Amino acid sequence: MFQSTSQIRRSFLLSFWFLLTLAACTQDGGGSASPAPAVVPPPVTGNPATVTIASPAQGATVPVGPVTVSFTTQSFTIGVPGQPHLHFYLDNDPVPYKFYNGAGIDDGNGVLYNGVHTHFVHWKSAASFDIFGLSSASHTVRVILADPSNNELQNAEATTTLAFSVSQPPAGDLTLQPILQNLNFPVGLSLAPDGRVFFNERLTGKIRIIDPTWQLVPTEFCQIAIATSGEQGLLGLALDPGFATNHFVYVYHSISGPLRNRVVRYTESGGSCTNQQIILDNLPASTNHNGGIIQFGPDGKLYVVIGDAENPANAQNLTSLAGKILRLNPDGSAPSDNPFFSNPNTNAQKVFSLGHRNSYGFAFHPHTGHLWETENGPADNDEINRVAAGGNFGWPAVGGIANDPRFLNPILAYTPTNAPTGIIAIPEDSTVYPASYRNNLLFAAWNDGRIRRVVLSGADLAQLGSTSTAYNGGQGGLLSLMLGSDGYVYVSNGAGIFKVVP
Repeated sequence: MFQSTSQIRRSFLLSFWFLLTLAACTQDGGGSASPAPAVVPPPVTGNPATVTIASPAQGATVPVGPVTVSFTTQSFTIGVPGQPHLHFYLDNDPVPYKFYNGAGIDDGNGVLYNGVHTHFVHWKSAASFDIFGLSSASHTVRVILADPSNNELQNAEATTTLAFSVSQPPAGDLTLQPILQNLNFPVGLSLAPDGRVFFNERLTGKIRIIDPTWQLVPTEFCQIAIATSGEQGLLGLALDPGFATNHFVYVYHSISGPLRNRVVRYTESGGSCTNQQIILDNLPASTNHNGGIIQFGPDGKLYVVIGDAENPANAQNLTSLAGKILRLNPDGSAPSDNPFFSNPNTNAQKVFSLGHRNSYGFAFHPHTGHLWETENGPADNDEINRVAAGGNFGWPAVGGIANDPRFLNPILAYTPTNAPTGIIAIPEDSTVYPASYRNNLLFAAWNDGRIRRVVLSGADLAQLGSTSTAYNGGQGGLLSLMLGSDGYVYVSNGAGIFKVVP
């Protein structure tokens, strides 16, 4: 069976695609709280400190998508860290989210889990927060007031619990058929020529293998020491195009001492990893915006997406690898036909495109070879981009369809955000999806758990024909996409893998 909702959520939030970054909603602004002012004790009055949930109503059923919880307090003022504040617990998770308000508080630091911002819950206002990626099931939120030292108040009026349900959405063109359950945040699904599937457990440091009959191999392929705060972790995985003969497995992961991201290569032997080789080291890293998706292109080159590492200005700086998509030879060197290879800076020579904020997915279209990428915006303008060599996508100067001649426009931009994660193209010779789906893009989202369809048009399939929702959600936030050997698309969430069936 799937892990409990609280286990799934706790795994994701200790990171994350999608994602699953996802990356979120991507209202994951990089703000940080101002230095804590002097401790201010709870106000002393004749009335007890009280918290009440204003919405949703007790026992309400809400639609799939972000759930806004609003509350009121009496005889109590919520402040920044070091002042009185609010704790809340989701479902059976014993770890509290800590809610703050005041000067310097925004959607990037107003709700912290284990001290970091997450993509699962965001601060929305002085008295509300949004929850993303909830499955169609029953849920609870318990809120309780806390003093400056994180001690929860003991009077009965200082705590209250909301029970609500997320509805099952109406059926769409596509449905999800469970294939493997009880997994631990599977990302980076990669199909081997022999029918095995390799994937990462993003927070455990384990790389796992699924055999050709879709049974999980009990012993992990590899165990890697990783950093896991915020969106760090075991992020991307790709198999070498020559895997059938060289058995090379490439992995992107976060590591401490000092904190950094890197790409390493292993040689698969008898179902185990051997011969670690570091391909790229000292890549930009932060609590959030680490990127990490890696794939080989039809040109045999390794493409690596790196987030802005919470320093937006670096996305426009060619000498920094942050906020870039890199194009590399399999050994990590820069190909001589890269767009900035003539630049004397060795970082710039590796850059394929720039001006990226953070991405949890990209894919090469099998008919055109075009590189399509999902991009997470801040509070607005999640993007679907066709990435061209040397292209500049504008972050942080612009977002969305800005029509600024200095930058490339996305084909689609979404406000409010949906936190796009994995993306894939349906082959033109597909026999398992309707003919109308051939050469279309599908992309998954974390915030609402939907799969959206993008119909491409034009002789080169580079323009937008139309877009629609093909799967309406219900399994919580979605993460990675992969085309299986049977022609079906497979998608992961925080605890399992599903077949996407018409």
